[in-house]
Amino acid sequence: MKRARPPQKAAAKPAARNHNAGHIHCIACGRHIEPSELSSVVAVTATILTCDHGSQFAACAEHAGAAMELLVEHDRTGRPVRAAPAWH
Repeated sequence: MKRARPPQKAAAKPAARNHNAGHIHCIACGRHIEPSELSSVVAVTATILTCDHGSQFAACAEHAGAAMELLVEHDRTGRPVRAAPAWH
């Protein structure tokens, strides 16, 4: 089962898929995520999810469930993650 990673661990192993030089997008909705959203002391509004293969993907906190479903499908089929188109 997928699990959210604490922000401290997420910074140690960024995924090339959506962590290009701090440019992060939710795989479920495509919204741009600021790096500070992953480690805010006040309220974490985004999270990092890890597939069974060890790759990490960002998701909005509100869309974490949908993002996990995308990773389950990816793990089951071996196909690339069907991520939403990026937007700002």
